[in-house]
Amino acid sequence: MPNTSPTPIKNAIEIRNLSFFYGTFKGLKDVNLNIAENKVTAFIGPSGCGKSTLLRTLNRMYSLYPGQRAEGEINLYGTNILDKKTGLEPVACASGHGVPKAHTFPHVHLRQHRFRCSPL
Repeated sequence: MPNTSPTPIKNAIEIRNLSFFYGTFKGLKDVNLNIAENKVTAFIGPSGCGKSTLLRTLNRMYSLYPGQRAEGEINLYGTNILDKKTGLEPVACASGHGVPKAHTFPHVHLRQHRFRCSPL
C-alpha cells in the first residue's frame, strides 16, 4: 500500500508578534502569520487595513524612513530579518512585491531594485 501521508508544509516566512509604528501610531498590532514555501499568498482586504504596511515590513522598506519601526520577529527561513545584523540587500532580493498602482510606492524605482538584486 502506498504511503498517503501528506508532505509537511515548510514555512518560508514566520511572523511572530509583529507590530509596526508610524511614529507613535501603531499601524499593525501583534500579527502572527505563517507563509508557506512554494505557495502563492495574497493579502486581500479593504483600503487602510494594513496590507501594504505588512508588505513593507517583509522587505524592510520602512527602514528608509525616520520614525517608522517594526517590533517582533519576521523569520525568513529561520533568519530574523528585523534583526539589525541582517543586511537589507538579501531581504529585498528575496522578497517580491506587486502593487496595483505605481503611485503606492512612488519612491521605489523598479529599475533600481532590479539592478541592485540581479545585475544585467
